[in-house]
Amino acid sequence: MMSTMPMTGEFIKESVDLHLFWARIMKEHAIFDEDSFECKDAPWIQEAENFKCQFEAILYEFICLANGIVSFEVFKSGELFTDKTLIAEQKMTELSCIQINTQLTIDTMQLQPGTGIGMIPIGSGIEEKIAALNEQALACAQAMVVYLQQVYDNVTKACCLFTHNLPAIFHHQIEETKLYIKQIQRIQSCQMVDPTFYRVEMMMFWNKHLMEHAEVIRQLLDPTEEALIDKANMIIKEFKMLNKQFKDGPQPKANLKQLSRESMAATINIIDFKARITELILACQLKSVISALLGDHVLREAFHYLRILQMPLPEFKGGRG
Repeated sequence: MMSTMPMTGEFIKESVDLHLFWARIMKEHAIFDEDSFECKDAPWIQEAENFKCQFEAILYEFICLANGIVSFEVFKSGELFTDKTLIAEQKMTELSCIQINTQLTIDTMQLQPGTGIGMIPIGSGIEEKIAALNEQALACAQAMVVYLQQVYDNVTKACCLFTHNLPAIFHHQIEETKLYIKQIQRIQSCQMVDPTFYRVEMMMFWNKHLMEHAEVIRQLLDPTEEALIDKANMIIKEFKMLNKQFKDGPQPKANLKQLSRESMAATINIIDFKARITELILACQLKSVISALLGDHVLREAFHYLRILQMPLPEFKGGRG
């Protein structure tokens, strides 16, 4: 069963919504990777830079198409930008010298959400253009998986490459990129997924990944930040309990709506935690090796998941339906 977004039949809007979120996430993965290598590993640095530029180009194309089309729910969710994104990007460039196209963030913030699909003239060619952009993003994401797997293997198996990223971060990025790939493939092939199973699969994926966010934040905090480490431990425990509900596969043992409520409460909890972490980093009041952009990045991922959890769904019935 594919991990995909629910099919609505609105190919243009779904594509725009998908890439405005994921292309930004992908290009930030490339930024974090580029920043993690030693100077001697120039080929790895350059390849990460190339991925950053490719995903910035994809994001630019979809921003140009998005005015009046991007969903109101997506635009207002916090998954595309927060009040910290722009300054976090600027700080990242200041500290790392990695150039980030902040105009993309400004342009995203100025988009007008709506239902502009019906305003597109017949024969405008926009569907064909978006289908081609989807294929471009798909190829780029598939190449990035290969790159990330090579980095992970060279760090953990061959022991011939050093990075300042934890190995788990590369594995985490691989899983997110694979989810992005599946979602592009679903849109391109017009596949439909039962909304109940979509919810279950997204809960299985994001509850695990948000737990990993808390684990990484805990690991990157200075040991003296005891209160925040304790808070991270509480969040990890909360998500571990949720993840146990899915240990036997995509058929939760409890009521789906109850699990959704519990997941939503845990997600809101980690959103508050991540927002506080990011604010402290930007104010230079936190001892850690966490960049402000990484804090904002994982915050936006949590907002993305929260929007999914807020989508109305029927009761889980325990079958494929």
